[in-house]
Amino acid sequence: MTLSAPATIFRVELAILTRRIWLQIATLVGLLILGIVALVAAGQSGQHQIDILETNSASLLLIGGMAIAIGLGGGAFSRDASSGYLGLLVGSGMTPSRIGAIRIAVRLVALAAVFVIWGIGMQLVSLGIGRGINGPLIVHVGAALENAGLVLCASASLASVIGPIAAGVFGLVVFICAQAVVNLKADLDQGAIDRSSRVFIAPVFSILPRAIVSPMIAALQHRKDAGPAAPTIDINGLTVYVPASRPLDVIWTLLWTLIFAGLATYGVRRRQL
Repeated sequence: MTLSAPATIFRVELAILTRRIWLQIATLVGLLILGIVALVAAGQSGQHQIDILETNSASLLLIGGMAIAIGLGGGAFSRDASSGYLGLLVGSGMTPSRIGAIRIAVRLVALAAVFVIWGIGMQLVSLGIGRGINGPLIVHVGAALENAGLVLCASASLASVIGPIAAGVFGLVVFICAQAVVNLKADLDQGAIDRSSRVFIAPVFSILPRAIVSPMIAALQHRKDAGPAAPTIDINGLTVYVPASRPLDVIWTLLWTLIFAGLATYGVRRRQL
């Protein structure tokens, strides 16, 4: 099979996916939320105005982004496998693994497109309230996209062999564990928990994927204004601040995302199409 065939299927799959009503509605709802944020922020001033924009934008990317990632990842295979559509693609000469890889790639592109649309909306809000381009928010959109990509691929890794709901729950659990790993490491480093816990935390932190924390979220935490995206961690009266992720953290989580994507493509080979 030539390279033109996978490229054609990629374009067709992307066109089909972008016509999904739920994805269009989710994107539109995000923009409407940003419109409300603009109205609220316009009535404020100083640092509080910027915090309103950044906090609510981070919350949208976390909650809305995770919901879209779970929907895209959990529903990557089940519906079309049961309808025979994926089997038709295999019958046309595509291998199951290639079908899986294309499907994951299409969904990652769609997820990134939603984040880009929302990111542009956030910058328009920032310009509209007279704050110019918000650089930290641009970086945070990238960090949130990597977290959502991890969830999407983790969900898809099970969606190739089980139902969409269970697969989506697994993807969410992966992110919760990734965030817990980062929080525990911060607790340990800042002395909020006993140093003897290092025996457990260090290996877990070294092996499992890590949630990506942007510098914007780290700064909002210190101002105690990060909202749902980064709630205050208080252990025995000591406030713990989760530091911004290092380049190594970004690379490590990206590697885990690729691993889950690889498992998804392999799982399609084991599924009846």
